[in-house]
Amino acid sequence: MNPGKFWPELKRRKVVQRAVLYGIVAWIVIQAADIVIPALNIPEWGVSLVVVLLALGFPVAMILAWMFDGPAQVVRGERRPPRSARDRRGDEEDAGPRSIAVLPFVNMSDDKENEYFSDGMTEEILNALAKVPDLRVASRTSSFAFKGKVQDVLEIADELRVDTVVEGSVRKVQNRVRVTAQLINADDGYHLWSETYDRDLEDIFKVQDEIARSIVDALKLELVGEEKDHLVSPETEDVEAYTLYLKGRFFFNRFQEADLRRSLDLYAQALDRDPGYGRAWAGIADTWMQLADDWVAPEQAYPEAKAAAEKAIELDASLAEAHTARGKVLGWFDWDFDGAELALRRAVASNPRYADAHWGLASILPTNGQMEAAIEEARATLALDPLSGIFSYWLARYLYFARRTAEAKDAATRAAELDPTSFRPLLVLGLCHLLEGHAEDAVVSFKQALDVSGVVSANAFVARALAAAGREDEARELLARIESGDEYVRHEFMAPAYAALGDVDRALAALETAYQERSAGLIYLHVDPSYDALRGDARYQELVRRIGLKSG
Repeated sequence: MNPGKFWPELKRRKVVQRAVLYGIVAWIVIQAADIVIPALNIPEWGVSLVVVLLALGFPVAMILAWMFDGPAQVVRGERRPPRSARDRRGDEEDAGPRSIAVLPFVNMSDDKENEYFSDGMTEEILNALAKVPDLRVASRTSSFAFKGKVQDVLEIADELRVDTVVEGSVRKVQNRVRVTAQLINADDGYHLWSETYDRDLEDIFKVQDEIARSIVDALKLELVGEEKDHLVSPETEDVEAYTLYLKGRFFFNRFQEADLRRSLDLYAQALDRDPGYGRAWAGIADTWMQLADDWVAPEQAYPEAKAAAEKAIELDASLAEAHTARGKVLGWFDWDFDGAELALRRAVASNPRYADAHWGLASILPTNGQMEAAIEEARATLALDPLSGIFSYWLARYLYFARRTAEAKDAATRAAELDPTSFRPLLVLGLCHLLEGHAEDAVVSFKQALDVSGVVSANAFVARALAAAGREDEARELLARIESGDEYVRHEFMAPAYAALGDVDRALAALETAYQERSAGLIYLHVDPSYDALRGDARYQELVRRIGLKSG
């Protein structure tokens, strides 16, 4: 056992308390013996015998205290009672699908920059287990929400609604890697399986497969089809390309402009070593999708994303990530809404557990007049990934489109709590305030969004709220600064600000500019309350027709 965890474990099992109690009782017994033994004419060595017996009994009592306080657990906090009988699985045959969460493996390397490798190991095992029929696997976002937190494993299991948890650690030193993994039963804290692997880095794919298969065996699940042979199938034989890919994923998951651009560079380095590495191409597609609109003009970002997605599909037609990225580009940039819906429904059908495919489908449904279906699909996405801030944000956005502001604010607040670094939920909160007639509250929310992100386009929201609050001179001054800058601005965000100032012509000109730039926000032009002031204008209606949007 780790020495740093030994003392908390002694306290958890109440060994310390019982040692103190034993000492008190022993002292009382010795004092009594010192009085009683001479009175009974017992030789003086009788007191010494009592002391010796009590001393010999102490380690026995402590061992029994350790053994009979329940199973050893991986403790992140204070121990909690076992689950109630209502929550226990009962008979294996009648219990239904098993469920599991793979918590982020701890980076035990001396070099903290190896964090990317431990995170990558976690993702690979998670993805491998997601292939197993009859096993429900908590999403990456949900599992990684607990990274670095000190919390009881069993409490985490309850929050993620799973009955087993995988924990582990990774130590990487040059070309050697040590991986420790353990499977914990969330009902009682018992270890169902644990193992340590000391291997060369070249064997990392075999280690991942062995861990996944050992977990499946411990859960007494059966594999079918291709999974009988391998749960982890390496898509490159170049280990350096693989580690570059893991670094790319590590920076991608930070969702900030500088990190996303670093991610693109790392994926490109991986492809320099192995041009046929399909997952690296899919990673490039995902990254361009994230950069588009907020940081990079859509006419630059989306074609790059589409080309990378199609290259990934050409190399590996089974990559759900690539199909999902392609479907999004079809809808968000090409405005082929029927083609996008078909592609994303196929992606969902091929991998119903892939939350991003559900999210992509939800994003397209409003374009074809299916707003309620979009809300339900967003809820389905969150059922797969309940701790995702971005998915909570999109649910909030659709609820705002449906003018259900109370629900939208709840979802946006939840999104902001899940990801305090994201500015988007704050935008939705501000929009709801405006729809409810609380302009000054909207100013506050939009300025908070600007502070969090620094995204120039967020200034347009502030200007709109200032205009709605009667602070028109401030609004005009801010819009002028935005227009005079060199950074990319989403012109569909400028339009509501001009409309709030009564400048309908300039608002419609901004929408036309957004149309020429193929800005993705225009796909919600027909349902977004932000454009209410323009709906009666024939030029607005013509733009909706040109984009190809349908109302429900």
